[in-house]
Amino acid sequence: MGGFIDLYTEADTFLHRMDPRVKIVAVLLLSLLAFILSHLYLLLALLTFIFLLLFLARATISRTAFALKFVLRFMVLIIILWPIFDPTGTPVLASLGPIKITEPAVWRGVTSAARVGCLATVWYILMFTTSQRDLVRALVKMGVRFDFGLTLAISLRFLPTFGALIDSIKDAQRARGLELSKGGLLKRSKNYVAVLVPTIVSALRTADTLSLALQSRAYGARADRTYLRDLNMRPSDYVALAVLAAILVLPAFAKFVMQVDI
Repeated sequence: MGGFIDLYTEADTFLHRMDPRVKIVAVLLLSLLAFILSHLYLLLALLTFIFLLLFLARATISRTAFALKFVLRFMVLIIILWPIFDPTGTPVLASLGPIKITEPAVWRGVTSAARVGCLATVWYILMFTTSQRDLVRALVKMGVRFDFGLTLAISLRFLPTFGALIDSIKDAQRARGLELSKGGLLKRSKNYVAVLVPTIVSALRTADTLSLALQSRAYGARADRTYLRDLNMRPSDYVALAVLAAILVLPAFAKFVMQVDI
């Protein structure tokens, strides 16, 4: 399985030692907070806090760059396209036929990009600091069926794999003289068939190998599963959970009860 990239980074940080159930709840709470906040400076503060946690996770530069490059591209795309499709507001900064670029639309695009950045990058905290084994065990302890937990963990684990695989196939096809970035839209779409077909074949082969690996380990043979390592909440986990709950509850109370514009 060449080109495998696992986002989990082995380290001894407080995020790695934290109970994975707390990290799952933390990711959900911070995601809800991104929806509650509406001002750009607050969303940027939240995004800075998330990046600080990613830095404290001690992930390698290569893994961090691989994970964040997709998010940053999507954020830039939102900033560019939002003012084009949202011409409301004044003053008008630029006008080209029916297309009007207004200052409020630009700021709304930046705000939406910051919100999307928060929603996307916060999940990397969980993936950088939680192994597949701990993630599945945490989901099961939270009431999710083991089958569903394993499916989710495998999905999160293999998404970076197929991203790296697609890059490898592109490089291989370029080495054979295939131009993927030249020509019209129709020609480029046809050229990408040479990338799509090997990717699908590799995905099917990976799924078959994975199913054989599960069968060889007698997966599903017994209903009463046993675990070598169980999860136990520590006092520091309860403190972290309380702090995270306060981070969400206080802004929610201020916005929905006190009617404070945040």
